[in-house]
Amino acid sequence: MSNRAFSGTYRKAVIIDDEIDTCLLLGLALQRFGIMSLRAHTLEEGLAKAAEEQPSLIFLDNNLPDGIGVEQIEKFREKAPTSRLVMITAMSGLRERALQSGADGFVEKPLDLSKIEQILQ
Repeated sequence: MSNRAFSGTYRKAVIIDDEIDTCLLLGLALQRFGIMSLRAHTLEEGLAKAAEEQPSLIFLDNNLPDGIGVEQIEKFREKAPTSRLVMITAMSGLRERALQSGADGFVEKPLDLSKIEQILQ
């Protein structure tokens, strides 16, 4: 985790992942906490939804059809400056780079729902 703490009530999240199963699983987990989730399957779509919706949370995968998520963290910060951004990826060696690039959290795939719950609390 970065030094930015997760606090407050989350109401809306944008999940950016090209794997539909991951989006569904994460969406169901968020729903248990009363958080509405929207899905995007590309960086372009995710940036547009983040800018339009200004979600409380953004879950960003790294390997997407139109680019690399960790390389776009700064753009997400510009489009949705108050959103908390969590990298979700199978690439465990990416943790430090993601956090240094501005991510607030990092969760490895396959997703562990207890880690998602920790982020939300």
